[in-house]
Amino acid sequence: MSGKGEAKGKKSQEQINDEKAAEYAAELEKHDEAQAAKGRVFDPFELLARTDGIQTVDHPTLGKLKFGELTFEDAFEIDKCKTDALKTETIAWLMMSKAYPKLPRDFLSRMPLMEGAALIDFLTKRPGFLSVQKRSRSGSKTVRKRKTSG
Repeated sequence: MSGKGEAKGKKSQEQINDEKAAEYAAELEKHDEAQAAKGRVFDPFELLARTDGIQTVDHPTLGKLKFGELTFEDAFEIDKCKTDALKTETIAWLMMSKAYPKLPRDFLSRMPLMEGAALIDFLTKRPGFLSVQKRSRSGSKTVRKRKTSG
């Protein structure tokens, strides 16, 4: 019976060792990332290659989703939009039309609701998606009021 107790004790030690190894691996990864960030060099050609490329993501609702990143030039077109809804539609169209050049500008309003909502949810979580919130002259965020019936 003492053999079983030793086996349990040894297994417990293996678990401890595995946990320590995982901790050290996580610390090493953080260290490597910090070192890589220190050595990062600004490369405009790498950025241009990224904005010229098309990203593909396997989305659970939409399937294989292709889109391009927004560019500085896109910001000027987005800025012309008068409402948040129009800005969101424009941003979605700009990102999607890079992968699908013949995509009609009003595609989002013509999509089925479920897929349209999933697409907007996905795109708004992308790092390159511009915020559509405006600020008032005082600096506070503007709030859209709900329409009341009656």
